[in-house]
Amino acid sequence: MKQIITYIVLILSSLAASAQVGINTTTPSAALEVDGNVIIEGSLTLENPGDNSDIRGSKFLIRSLDYELMQYDISTSKYGPINFAEFAFKDVPPQGLLDYDTKISIVDYVVSVQGYTFAEAGEVRQGSIMPHSIISDDNIEGYQMYAYANPVTQTWWIKAFVNNSEFQVRQGNGYINTPIDLYLNIMMYRKGFITKTQSDINVNMGGSTTTTAPLPAGF
Repeated sequence: MKQIITYIVLILSSLAASAQVGINTTTPSAALEVDGNVIIEGSLTLENPGDNSDIRGSKFLIRSLDYELMQYDISTSKYGPINFAEFAFKDVPPQGLLDYDTKISIVDYVVSVQGYTFAEAGEVRQGSIMPHSIISDDNIEGYQMYAYANPVTQTWWIKAFVNNSEFQVRQGNGYINTPIDLYLNIMMYRKGFITKTQSDINVNMGGSTTTTAPLPAGF
């Protein structure tokens, strides 16, 4: 019995002295290094992970559909948790972009239009182009630049136009209709990875200009 205790003490002393433990490796490079798969049936707590000064190029862990942990590498992934793309629509008619199917799934992603610019077709993104109301010269119409979920196609669609207006460019002392080049900044968020879809929030204003909306679930 004394001999067994002596062996245990020697092992613990060795671990304390080296401060590194290796499983399936005789040359651990950290306090604990495991060469192989790890299964945790319970909690894993990181009490003091510390600061990481090497942010760029770092990886993090994600859970696969079969509940396995794996390293997420943005450079090899077919999508990111947050995705950005500029959609450039060339030679759009003066009425604007009335409907465009992005083919992006409404099941997997949330899509939003974050910004836009436009110019006369074939020109730089500046100039005297402007939308003009087809109702009255005195009307200033509102812009409609947004993405919406189409329940029929199960994809995100984009609209980009100005209410009751056509895009025009100066010619002589007046303006004439003109096609445009339209640029939309589109954000695509991966559902279940970085976003959580909330139920619709319906607010009855009751004819008032101010009211209190219900708090979304979980906030």
